[in-house]
Amino acid sequence: MYDLKTVFGKASVGQNLIDSIGQCNRILLNITTEYSTRSLAFDIKKFFEINEKAIEVLIFKGRKHISVNRTMVFNGAFLFNFKRFYER
Repeated sequence: MYDLKTVFGKASVGQNLIDSIGQCNRILLNITTEYSTRSLAFDIKKFFEINEKAIEVLIFKGRKHISVNRTMVFNGAFLFNFKRFYER
């Protein structure tokens, strides 16, 4: 089961992720606006750092579907790898 969060604003991902803590361990972010890749990656990493029970953040942006899990986030190359998938 996923907690669906639709992102309309340019700085709303972090707040949406924080709001979902305690509701569900998997989050689906539907991104409907242009959002900085770097900001998105840092918001997701912060979410996993704060929420020990988080399992996955699934991102839908247009036709792209990106799955981010705890192992990926705490890998040293997370930002590089995330940019590669999110910006292609």
